[in-house]
Amino acid sequence: MINSFVELLRRVKDKPSKKVVIPGADVPVAIQAAIYAKQENIADFLLIGDSKIIKESLQAEAPELIEAFKIEHETEPAKMVERAVTAVKEGRAEIILKGNTSTSQLLKGVLNKEYGLQTGNILSDVFVFEAKNRLTLMTDGGIILYPQLQEKIAIIKNAVNVAHALGNPNPKVALLGAVEVPNLQMQCTLDAAVLAKMNQRGQIKGCVVDGPFALDNAISEKAAKIKKVESPVAGKADILVVPNIEAGNIFGKSLTYYGNIMTAHVVMGAKAPILITSRADDAYTKLYSIALGIISA
Repeated sequence: MINSFVELLRRVKDKPSKKVVIPGADVPVAIQAAIYAKQENIADFLLIGDSKIIKESLQAEAPELIEAFKIEHETEPAKMVERAVTAVKEGRAEIILKGNTSTSQLLKGVLNKEYGLQTGNILSDVFVFEAKNRLTLMTDGGIILYPQLQEKIAIIKNAVNVAHALGNPNPKVALLGAVEVPNLQMQCTLDAAVLAKMNQRGQIKGCVVDGPFALDNAISEKAAKIKKVESPVAGKADILVVPNIEAGNIFGKSLTYYGNIMTAHVVMGAKAPILITSRADDAYTKLYSIALGIISA
């Protein structure tokens, strides 16, 4: 099982290089991530954006690699996205990494009925962070605003697929809330109870699902013991399922900005992995997201 981003990078080096397209690649952090990935020999790139800016950035950062990148000139964000999605559709790329475009803009292109990459499955963001000498997954803090029960099933399945790709054959899934018991006034706790029962009856496979859990007794065996929460998931969660997008967004950014914890993202459910790292994320977050996309593809 892969327990660190360093190990993740090592593992993807053993796989065939993937083709990554970056719409809005004319920003330094996107170009730096592409350079890092090229230096690690894990991916080839199609860079879509202002070609003058892209070439100037490559010349300044890694002049020896300029010829290693394919560049397409485009300055209109919507057209950048359309070109990127079309490149995947045509087999010229296998992964999309968001550059200087908005998440909503990129996903609108991915879900476009004419040229998009929709499969009929629900898209959800799987956030991975490295802490306590392991990788833990959190979902969904980037796509679905207030997931209903059916959407939560899809969210779990998408995250489980990523956990399997990381070498965890039977991840423990904790459904988070503010309390550890079902509460009639808190819908997420009722959903958690239903989802746990569905898992017990074989309706959600490839994992162990339980909940509701408050965060402490999902990740701390000591807290679970003190609160007398008995479950194979308690204190040992591999996947944390948050109740809504606000909880996931705040949780993820708290790790980044308060905890300085290394993270990565991948959106699952489309015909190709979509990497929607924040435009404020650094190059290493984007690099690890590229590696995560490769292993999840």
